[in-house]
Amino acid sequence: MEEPRTAENLREAGASSELSGTGQNASKKQSTKAGGRPGPGDASKASKKKAAFKARRRVAPDYFVHETDNDMLLIIANIGDGQDRPPRKVARRKHQAPAKKQPLQRVQRTGMAGGRKREKGGAPAAKEPVPGGRPEESGEAAGASWGERLPVEILVRIFQSLVASEGAVPLLCRVARVCRLWYGAASNPGLWQKVSIGFCWVEPGKKQPPQTEKRILSTMEWLVLNRFSLLRDFALCHWKSHVPVVLQALAESCPLLLSLKLTYCSGVTTKSLSALAERCPHLESLNLQNSQVDSSAVVSFLEAAGSRIRQLWLTYSSRMNAIIATLSSGCCLGLRLLEVNTEIKQSSQHLQLSVEQLQAACQQLQVLRLLNVIWSVKPSSRSAPTSLGFPHLEELCLATTSYSFVSDSVLQKILQASTRLRVLDLRGCFRVTPKGLQELPCPDLEQLYLGLYCSGNHLLLPSAGSHLLTWKWHHSLQELDLARQSFSEHDLERAMAAFGQGSSRAALRSLNLTGTKVTVRTVSALIISCPALSYLNLSSCRCLPRGMKKVYRGQDDVRQCLSKLLASADEPAAAQDTS
Repeated sequence: MEEPRTAENLREAGASSELSGTGQNASKKQSTKAGGRPGPGDASKASKKKAAFKARRRVAPDYFVHETDNDMLLIIANIGDGQDRPPRKVARRKHQAPAKKQPLQRVQRTGMAGGRKREKGGAPAAKEPVPGGRPEESGEAAGASWGERLPVEILVRIFQSLVASEGAVPLLCRVARVCRLWYGAASNPGLWQKVSIGFCWVEPGKKQPPQTEKRILSTMEWLVLNRFSLLRDFALCHWKSHVPVVLQALAESCPLLLSLKLTYCSGVTTKSLSALAERCPHLESLNLQNSQVDSSAVVSFLEAAGSRIRQLWLTYSSRMNAIIATLSSGCCLGLRLLEVNTEIKQSSQHLQLSVEQLQAACQQLQVLRLLNVIWSVKPSSRSAPTSLGFPHLEELCLATTSYSFVSDSVLQKILQASTRLRVLDLRGCFRVTPKGLQELPCPDLEQLYLGLYCSGNHLLLPSAGSHLLTWKWHHSLQELDLARQSFSEHDLERAMAAFGQGSSRAALRSLNLTGTKVTVRTVSALIISCPALSYLNLSSCRCLPRGMKKVYRGQDDVRQCLSKLLASADEPAAAQDTS
């Protein structure tokens, strides 16, 4: 006769049946335990079986990711289609030994299909399967594991959006610490193609401790070796030391590097730049603005890699002439963009530029910017090549807040073949006249900036000729800046009337008339004829009534300006009729 089962025996039988996973194994275990407690041999076998079942069986995902160049489609199988997924095995908690054995009580559960009782063998009856094959889980467990169930492809795409808006560093370094799945997704080399790294903040006048600097440098070297295999765009900001070490690491581990930007960095050596020129065959963009770089290092780099350089940003210094001479020698035939700015503390020396030699050496140039640089045309020698112009030039920026030597003749020499010009920025170039601008061979100019942002009391400015500009480019002008020009009221009225001519609507969307003599009548007619106007600056316009001399942003704001102008124009007429 079978002796009665105790609660401890029933717990052992139930645990063994759940680990086995089949009713047959459960019945075998129960029959061996019916004669009494298990022996030491049985215990060792049970422990081996438990160890064998510790590894979680990986289930094939019930989704399919179809990815294209610009989009991603996540296909999830419908609930109930195909075989149900096996229930997820959850680690069973170890039961604490009861303080006192108590007789087993039958447990009865009630459900939608009727009550379920424990079977005779002691194992609890299996729960009814949940639709879709997933076991029921508590809300807390489901919320805690949502990150583990997210497909890696979708997680990488989410990280791509975040990287595009916030940058790879420190975003990817932080999300990699969430869990193993996020760490693997954040390690995708495709997310590390554009990286910008700034130096750790330190109080002014103090330096980082040596131990901290060592950790920063080791972290940087680890990122270069383990994350930057597909790096294409790299920027380093405010590094005052260890810059050559970083550049050397980039040269050794980043063969796909396309663009390098060093902002407010010091200690850039000739050796480090030469290593980049030698080991990064795709490098085509170099930005060294506001960094302390010796001109000889830049010259060596251009001589080694100038044939593939397309974009170059520099800051003017007293040694700038050597770099300009190197560019004019023809080492950068494929250069598309050249920008030279100046430091806050300007040098008393000014740059001499040979326009003819630069045009002959950089025939593919599309963007030329000399920002706040005092420069003049270098007299050409008899052996200088014939001026060919810049036939592909689309943007010319000569803006300055200091003295300018740019005149009509200089501008004509630069733009004599630039029929594709779209942007012309001559702010501060007070020597340029409307007549000289009208003679330029640029039929479809879209942005013209002629504002004066310095004291113009001592300057001899033209009072007529603004209509020559608007009537020449009224069909294509989108942005116009005439700030603080001394054109008369009548001349400005003729100029703004050009935007109301023609069958097509004017394309003007931004207009700066700060400090001009524009009148209420002129502004009202302009707004009516330019429905796309979304920016209008009327600050310090002495001919306008009070309350109207301000900046208007947005089409609704501009329309409100029109209503106020029309109302102010009607008030004097009504007062005159009353009198």
